[in-house]
Amino acid sequence: MRTVLFSVLVALSFVVLADEKKPPKKAPPPKDEVGLARPDYLSDLARQILRRRMDRHGRDLHQLTTSVVLLRRDVARVLAEGIATEPRIVRPLPDSRDELNTALPERFFVLQDELRDRAKSLAEAAKKGTDRDLGEAFSRMMQTCVACHSAFLNPKAEETEAPPPTKN
Repeated sequence: MRTVLFSVLVALSFVVLADEKKPPKKAPPPKDEVGLARPDYLSDLARQILRRRMDRHGRDLHQLTTSVVLLRRDVARVLAEGIATEPRIVRPLPDSRDELNTALPERFFVLQDELRDRAKSLAEAAKKGTDRDLGEAFSRMMQTCVACHSAFLNPKAEETEAPPPTKN
């Protein structure tokens, strides 16, 4: 028994010593409460303003996803119309000192307009389209959400198109 205990202690010593020789890990970038990294180019105030809007979108998205999957068209239509008619953040005017608008990349504004159009299309598909139309409209709207998060996190990066899906 003593031999086993001694062996375990020796093995643990090697683990501790090996751990001490490893370089310290870099701290991950700070994240907001839902796990999206916080970009350095925005002030705390700008992030707070965007955060409120994104919280609303997150709540709506959860309900919207459920309503689309369960084919609850009336709920999907109302939620999509709400997203489509939500007040938009306006593009900055030349020489503007507006902290939020001037800090955001141009791509954000393009995607904001695209989200509005795609949410309108989703509302229309929920009202008149087939189940397939509803699913495709929802998918297109989600593509915009992903692209916007990408632009938010990497404002200087050029978006690249994914290759078209292959047919099986």
